Amino acid sequence: MAAERFTVLVVDDQLMNRQILRGILQSEYDVVEACNGREALERLYECRQVAAVLLDLVMPEMDGYAFLHALQDTPYAATPVLVTTADNCSESEQKALDCGAWDFVPKPYRPGILLLRLKNVIVRSRYHLLSRMKHAYEHDPLTGLNNRASFFAQARRLLDDSPGQRFVLVHLDLRRFHVFNSYWGEKEGDRLLVYIAQVLRRTVQGVERCVCARQNADEFCVCEPYDTRVLYRQLDSFCSELKGFRQAYALEPVFGIYVAEHPEEPVDAMYERAVVAAKECKEKRARYCYYRPEMNDRLLREQQITNDMHKALEQHEFVVYLQPKYDLKTETPYGAEALVRWNHPRRGLLAAGDFLPVLERNGFVGQLDRCIWEQVCIIQRRWRDEGRRAVPISVNLSRVSMYNPNLAEVLSGLVERYGLSPRCLNLELTESAYMENPSLMEKQIGVLRSRGFSILMDNFGSGYSSLNTLKNISVDVLKIDMRFLSEQRETGRSECILAAVIRMAGQLNIPVIMEGVENSRQVAFLRSVGCGYVQGFYYSHPLPVQDFEALTQGAQPAGAPLMPGLLERGDEQAWPLDEQIDLLFNSIGAPAAICTSSRSGFRFVRVNAAFCGWMRCGAAPRLEELDRSYRSSVPQKSMAAVEEAFRSAVRDKRCTSCEFLHRDAAGTLTPVRLDLQYWGENDGTEILFAVFLPAGAGA
Repeated sequence: MAAERFTVLVVDDQLMNRQILRGILQSEYDVVEACNGREALERLYECRQVAAVLLDLVMPEMDGYAFLHALQDTPYAATPVLVTTADNCSESEQKALDCGAWDFVPKPYRPGILLLRLKNVIVRSRYHLLSRMKHAYEHDPLTGLNNRASFFAQARRLLDDSPGQRFVLVHLDLRRFHVFNSYWGEKEGDRLLVYIAQVLRRTVQGVERCVCARQNADEFCVCEPYDTRVLYRQLDSFCSELKGFRQAYALEPVFGIYVAEHPEEPVDAMYERAVVAAKECKEKRARYCYYRPEMNDRLLREQQITNDMHKALEQHEFVVYLQPKYDLKTETPYGAEALVRWNHPRRGLLAAGDFLPVLERNGFVGQLDRCIWEQVCIIQRRWRDEGRRAVPISVNLSRVSMYNPNLAEVLSGLVERYGLSPRCLNLELTESAYMENPSLMEKQIGVLRSRGFSILMDNFGSGYSSLNTLKNISVDVLKIDMRFLSEQRETGRSECILAAVIRMAGQLNIPVIMEGVENSRQVAFLRSVGCGYVQGFYYSHPLPVQDFEALTQGAQPAGAPLMPGLLERGDEQAWPLDEQIDLLFNSIGAPAAICTSSRSGFRFVRVNAAFCGWMRCGAAPRLEELDRSYRSSVPQKSMAAVEEAFRSAVRDKRCTSCEFLHRDAAGTLTPVRLDLQYWGENDGTEILFAVFLPAGAGA
């Protein structure tokens, strides 16, 4: 391999000075010239692989100081700059250093000193670049926190270096982050993630032996010594600070906590238990939960549901059941609520409570909503085509759907496609979803009502609402659950409040439907307080569509039963594909590669442009072909030295070097030096950084 020649950019407005510098440098470097700072910036973009800049400070149009400032806003900000100066003014030197200069070369030029300082800054810049690349490899590019692999490695060291001390892993994420991202956009979502990282750093500041990371999306994790008082103070502090991000959105963090009772366990297994605890938080609407072994059983059931849900949608396993709503005055059905059942091929007919909470947590409920809406439209269209009397059917709007900015278009498109009036499709929104973000929900409700849809607020009075809410909401119907009544019936307080709410709603011309009605005593009470409509088992369970049709035709319906770690990816993706990292990697002038090492040997997982040029393999080679090409170019005896260097670097976890012979395209053998730098372990695979240089080249 021919000795590598770096390119140096000489910037000076005096032709004679540029000629002198060219004469000194050209035996060891390729020289590019510019007569001012503006031209120098153009040369940088043209050459791309400039190893260093020799810069005069006093120049027309753009002087050296202005060039240094402008350089910081380019992809070449890390390029080392030596300032050539004729005066020994310390103020000028300090100003140049403040602007980003690396060193100085005095005038008149002394070739030996100039070449030595130039070599020094190029070597320094190379190791600075490697340091930046290693940092990029170990850290999340958005937040700057440790990434998943780095977190596991550092947490392992914490546990190993602190025998006898208990540690805790805390998993943090947000309820409905995907909804936030969908509504506000990915850019705002990224701003939120950066803000979370900043708050997290402040929260753990001052804690010794602590490591925190962004694991994935909105998932963060902390490993620190376990102290309950410190931990609870941190949770309170984090929640308090998080409120400062955006007042218009109620951000709800959840914390899954796993206390590492057995520090010898794999860290990724500990982390997964913290994740399980966080999922429990979301189900119970708690702020934090500690991991308990029985949580794994629930997680397995949830995973089975998650595994089956896409196929279930494709195979039309989700079916509509209709629960009649009754006019209490006439005790006749006047409409229905569409409820989902899962006709599972192995588990039979599943009620919504068996699977819907899981689909709400994983976001799939939005797709399920659209499926049910369309099934209801198909039913309504068939009734019209058969000459049946169409009755309004209400469908549920999940939180996910309500945060969809295109919700009104989706629903309007559905009723138009099936030739229906929007009044045939009533929309039910839970009060808890409304109260999460009243201003946003009011806006969405206003759009839907303007399109002709009727809005029903479900579960009104379930613990969130107030008289002020009753005054301000712009819905068409209130649905109140009979569970609103107290268990201790003799007090009568709940009955009095319920009666007052029903009467106030009547004065506001808002009809009320009482759901969950199960006995004649409840029916008598509701009649006495002027309730107009009811829904519940006393009148009818949810029915298959054909049974509901028989009921509304006056026929007797058939009996309806009561329904009850490290990331798994290939080695070729272990190095993140990022434009900034690509630029850093390819700005190394020498052939370089990211490698993995295992018992079966080493292999390349990422190479730079210089490596591709050296191997004559094109800009984007297949790694398998590249590996074969490289091995065929190295004699067997030399390959043994290379493999031993890899084993040595992994065994000692340090930098090492070796020399070997490389056969070029013409068959000529050339001595090459391999510099290996051990970077760490990634899911059981050792990661190393390799640079190939001419044998005998300086560090």
